[in-house]
Amino acid sequence: MIFQRFFLLLIGLYTCFFSTVLFAKPQRIVSLNLCADQLLMELLPPQRLVGVTNMARDPDISFSYQKAKDYHAHSGRVEEIIALKPDLIVAGQFTSSASNQLLETLGYPVIKIGLPYTMAGIFEQIEAIGKEVNAEVAAGSLVNNFKRRLAVLNKKKRQAPLLRAIVYYANGYSAGQQTIVNEILNVAGFTNIAAEEGLIGVAPFSLERLVTSKPDVLILGELTNNESSLAHRLLQHKAIKEMINVGQVEKILVPDRLWNCAGPSSIAAANYLIKLP
Repeated sequence: MIFQRFFLLLIGLYTCFFSTVLFAKPQRIVSLNLCADQLLMELLPPQRLVGVTNMARDPDISFSYQKAKDYHAHSGRVEEIIALKPDLIVAGQFTSSASNQLLETLGYPVIKIGLPYTMAGIFEQIEAIGKEVNAEVAAGSLVNNFKRRLAVLNKKKRQAPLLRAIVYYANGYSAGQQTIVNEILNVAGFTNIAAEEGLIGVAPFSLERLVTSKPDVLILGELTNNESSLAHRLLQHKAIKEMINVGQVEKILVPDRLWNCAGPSSIAAANYLIKLP
């Protein structure tokens, strides 16, 4: 084990040294995070984005699963990452795995992207990442396209009376203030009950609280009917079914891939909600 780590260290130092000498800007980027996958695929061709995660190809969770077919997917193993000869690695700010730490120890440049929760924050992140990966023109074009689509959505958004909605996840969680879900609901013209009641981030929201809040719309993910998962069984609770059956609330299923990340999918998520009858 010690010999293996020493060997990896030598390879890492060798690769990083020559990458630094040959290129002032990164030429071979590897993503270790699903949200980074989706953003970087909008900015870089497969020749420069030489690795995305396996999750990028999963249609249940990845908005860009079709585009990901054109990119090399990796399993996240350190040996596999090193073999891709990256001169920049993009990870998630809140996902500190042993692999990330080892790659940093080996001397690979690693940047970590956060989780913006406003459209303005998304624009800032796109521009910042564009600068890091030497794709400022593509980043500027993406932001401008994003803003044009957002302007169109603002004209189409649901008008008063605003529907009071709540997103309900497995294990009884919801998304409140300071989440991209809250921003998407607002852009689409909904009032987010969880935010209205002071919930911060993604946090527990009890079943009793859900029922007494009397939402107009209950938004669930596509995996709601996953009865094999204990975490999802709460979503099959008779109280929720009764709310739906008696017409107290309208149930909407939104594909999870539309708002797992803040980025290219966020406008699509808002548009999806606006187009609903």
